[in-house]
Amino acid sequence: MQRHLIAALAALLLPFAGAQAQACLGLASLTGTPTNLTVGALFTDGAKALEARVGIGSSIAFGGVSAQLWDHDDVDGTSKGIAIDGGLNYLVGVRRNVSVCPVGTLGYLNHPDVRVLGNNYGSSETYGTAGVAVGAELGTQSTMRLIPFAALQAAYNRFTVDAGAGSESNGETYGLLSGGLSFVLTPTVLLRPHISIPIGLEGSDPTYGVGLSFGFGRR
Repeated sequence: MQRHLIAALAALLLPFAGAQAQACLGLASLTGTPTNLTVGALFTDGAKALEARVGIGSSIAFGGVSAQLWDHDDVDGTSKGIAIDGGLNYLVGVRRNVSVCPVGTLGYLNHPDVRVLGNNYGSSETYGTAGVAVGAELGTQSTMRLIPFAALQAAYNRFTVDAGAGSESNGETYGLLSGGLSFVLTPTVLLRPHISIPIGLEGSDPTYGVGLSFGFGRR
């Protein structure tokens, strides 16, 4: 009974957050402006979210802290999440304009209580990802500059249900393929549409997103 309840709540609430600096993640370089703020929205089947991320770093390493507010179609209340991410940046290619990055994310989501058969159940999830991302800035100052980017990561998610008298958890491991195409509007502002696709996770759906990123600060 508990396992079926966990599966039902997970299918209802799980938003497949993922994690998302620099060209390998579809963001502007942190070499000249060491900080950026990205705000946007996420959409998946049965849920949508607002997301904000502050990133810092250099041409070698980067990291960020992000927060999410998820609204679920069939659940009253809002899921609240926080995550940290980081990675290292390696430039490759003839012109050294291709960014290859080992990346990782750790996150936590707290879901609103759900009433089932007269009982209230709280739930939460912790997740982590690790893998490789790649991206490159294309174009010149006189043309529209684009940043195509993609990442392939291994992901782990643990969904926990608290029934008051105790808790029950269920963990799953799967793959996560993500990518997008950022449009560089100015040297410090870009538009970042993207998609994340879970691989090997039963009943999963893609998550679509779009964000606007602003770079600021000086070295």
